[in-house]
Amino acid sequence: MNLHNQTKLFNDAIQMASIHLEIKPDFIVKDYWITYMLWNLSNYPNRDQVVFKGGTSLSKAYKLINRFSTDVDLAVIQNPEFSGNRIKSEIRKIEKTVAGGLKELEIARLTSKGSRFRKSAYVYPVDDKLKDENFVIVETNYFANPYPYEEREIESFIATFLRETGNEKAINDFNLQPFRINVLDRFQTLIEKLVSLIRFSFQEDSLEGVRSKIRHFYDLYYLLETKEGKEFITSANFRERFNNLLLHDQQSFDEPKGWGQYKLNESILVSDFERVWEKLKEAYIKELSIYAYAEIPDEKLIAESFLRLISQLKGNY
Repeated sequence: MNLHNQTKLFNDAIQMASIHLEIKPDFIVKDYWITYMLWNLSNYPNRDQVVFKGGTSLSKAYKLINRFSTDVDLAVIQNPEFSGNRIKSEIRKIEKTVAGGLKELEIARLTSKGSRFRKSAYVYPVDDKLKDENFVIVETNYFANPYPYEEREIESFIATFLRETGNEKAINDFNLQPFRINVLDRFQTLIEKLVSLIRFSFQEDSLEGVRSKIRHFYDLYYLLETKEGKEFITSANFRERFNNLLLHDQQSFDEPKGWGQYKLNESILVSDFERVWEKLKEAYIKELSIYAYAEIPDEKLIAESFLRLISQLKGNY
């Protein structure tokens, strides 16, 4: 991908794609750089050992949601032969490959350089200028359990615009063709988001913990709107995969305090969701209205969807 090297053409493409797709220019730009990072991943020699996951994957790979995230979330498939130093070196190499030469931005309480986990922000240029507010977070971890996964096709909004308007030559000239990478199964993402909400509901300030993950409710709604999603949550496979990930999560994280001993029915999301949602629905409307590039679902629909999801687990705990 090299359209960004031609500043005028790049800016013109941003504006035209924005008009054609009815998406704000800022989102077109951020999408380009997120796609650029994923394209870099697709060219990484050990790409088969990396899985793209999280909310951004639901938008970019599955086209299920209409919101933006500021992060590229990656999980490295574990290799029992890797030493601690090899793991640390590998996740650093993956991050630097994905960043593709973009400038790193140190952000207090965000930047993390652990031995099995890295989280870094990279600034992308807008109008040839670097501004600290224009960044993408790259999160790379070695302790996730990224199964099952599948190969999915990725392309930028600009490439979509060019293809829909018959500009195949520009796609080829600027190396904007679709590419394929490993992506976490969408229903495993559903389970990850549900477990994440439950874990954060046990923070000392439980409402604030859930509020910090408010976008998960939006993502879960769209995952459950599909025929396959409705069928999945009524299956024994859903309950088995949920139990496995919940156990893995409780064994992997020390926070919040006591997380490993908590039971599902002790979460306020299970025992008192209606009251919780009454206090959080405004946060949902405010945050998702900022990040979504299409009308967001009514908060009542979000609540009903989550209650249906939780009801499938209540009888098992």
